[in-house]
Amino acid sequence: MFETSVIRAEAKAATGRLSLLSVSVIAHTAIVVGAIAISIASVEFPAVAPDEYSRAPVFASVQIPPPLGNPNGGARPQQQPPAQKPPAPQPNQVTAPSLIPQEITPAEQPSAGTAQMEGEGDGPAGTVPGPVGVPWGTENSIGDLDAPPLVDVPAQPQVEEKVYQPHEVAAPVLIRKVDPRYPPQLQRVGVPATVVVRCIIDKQGNVRDAEVVVPASMAPFNTEVLNVLPQWKYKPATFAGKPVDSYLMLTVRFSVTR
Repeated sequence: MFETSVIRAEAKAATGRLSLLSVSVIAHTAIVVGAIAISIASVEFPAVAPDEYSRAPVFASVQIPPPLGNPNGGARPQQQPPAQKPPAPQPNQVTAPSLIPQEITPAEQPSAGTAQMEGEGDGPAGTVPGPVGVPWGTENSIGDLDAPPLVDVPAQPQVEEKVYQPHEVAAPVLIRKVDPRYPPQLQRVGVPATVVVRCIIDKQGNVRDAEVVVPASMAPFNTEVLNVLPQWKYKPATFAGKPVDSYLMLTVRFSVTR
């Protein structure tokens, strides 16, 4: 919730002659002004302004996550050795041996290709099929295996083009204000008054669309508040770090001191 702004305007009845207190105040004011003028005249300012230095911005480094896979991955697919065809016999060539053995030993059949074949390429050969990486990595990443895992950054809330309620944003901060005058035509009456105003603080910190929600019993108080509010200046409210339009309730109180 926002704090309401309270302004007290004082009005004093005019007197026909200066009292002793007024003369004393004027005399003391003249002494203070003279002392300030003498102190300013005795101050020496440097003729050359000091050097200014700027610092280069520091940018955060971007960390590439490790790839998804197995540290022992990268085994190449096993390939069967190509079957060798026997040479075709030449025509008119006798292929029978000159000596026929007594026992014929059958030839051993080749095994079903369980040996790992060395493939082409420059990548490392592992022992587990699949890509080389780590279980916590990111798929198709080009980072190193020693790189830390990627940290998900929560998405920033989307800033909508609307007028936000006070509880939805960081409150605006008053920078400059002009106190309203006590209506001159009501100074003799000397009654207190309270005016509650609902307004909008825009992105530039200006007060606009002010309307009286709780008026004073006498209309000049309401008019005086509405006339002076456009001269106020605020640091605008923020949502997700960005300035936004927001509603604000202001309470202005008038009183008379005699």
